[in-house]
Amino acid sequence: MSYEEIPYTVEDRKLPPVVKAFIDEADRRCDDFYEQKLNKRYPRYVPSEPAQVYAALRHVTEQGLPLGETFIEWGSGFGVGTGFAALLGYEAHGIEIEETLVEKAESLLADQGLDAEFLPVSYIPDGFISYDALSGHDIVRDDSFGHSVEGNPRYEGMDIDIEEVDLFFVYPWPGEQEMMLKLFDAVAGEGAILVAYFGDRDICLYRKLEDEDY
Repeated sequence: MSYEEIPYTVEDRKLPPVVKAFIDEADRRCDDFYEQKLNKRYPRYVPSEPAQVYAALRHVTEQGLPLGETFIEWGSGFGVGTGFAALLGYEAHGIEIEETLVEKAESLLADQGLDAEFLPVSYIPDGFISYDALSGHDIVRDDSFGHSVEGNPRYEGMDIDIEEVDLFFVYPWPGEQEMMLKLFDAVAGEGAILVAYFGDRDICLYRKLEDEDY
């Protein structure tokens, strides 16, 4: 393991008006999503507590923890985390394999005047495979049948390698928590920060250390 946990206590902050307006609109669209029973089509979409996510992202930003301004949200859904990153001044990207959710995220942020990019791809990059394990999902490098990927992992549609991303955010499914930490360990560059939302008032921060053999 080549990452460390950074001490953090979930904060209750007064939200700036622009952030509150963004959350209110996202909540309204999320309510419509559930009223239309679209969640049955995408059962793995579950929203986080947005105020807590914003507080954590603002905390790492104010503390100067990320080395730069490039942000990725793994499994971006409606794009709320990505929107917060845009509001905080990051070059924000959302990774979401469900194209309908990408469309909803793009619409939400565009209507709020926020600039971000959403990519309809898997957050598992080329060169890795995920699989079901006894404890949940796991991830390994894909060395089967001589498969190899030249250079560092990169998402299709992005012009930088994943190891150049400064700040990651993820709200993993319960069985995927360890897998997402392992993915961060495998692909993030030294000094990258991960904000992981595990549930209400359960947010952890991690910093990638010098690479070790994976």
